[in-house]
Amino acid sequence: MYCPECGSEYREGFYVCVDCEVPLTDTPPIPEEHPDLNLVTVLDGADPGAIALAESLLMEQKIPYVKKGDQLQELFGRIGGVNPVVGPVLIQVPEEHAEAARDVLGDLREGILEPFDDLPAAPG
Repeated sequence: MYCPECGSEYREGFYVCVDCEVPLTDTPPIPEEHPDLNLVTVLDGADPGAIALAESLLMEQKIPYVKKGDQLQELFGRIGGVNPVVGPVLIQVPEEHAEAARDVLGDLREGILEPFDDLPAAPG
């Protein structure tokens, strides 16, 4: 028996999914087909500040992205800012958004973090 909502499998004698509260069926649900996305890496790095800034810039421009390896960085520990097992954090975008993402990220892709010109000067 299978839940048509979440896909959980139940042994005989169960008729309702305890999580979804829907009747079970005899056949498993058909998995959703996801088109293959051709993802392009537009940034790789170890600096959490640069990664957060990149995410913010992409979100502001509504460019879809995925971040790979971020959660694994702390799992095994970092050496020199990067986890040697998983490598740097990767920010990837669908191929059709790669050029726009590269433009938005600009010098950040080269590890250059310039101060913003429009910020007021610090009192001194």
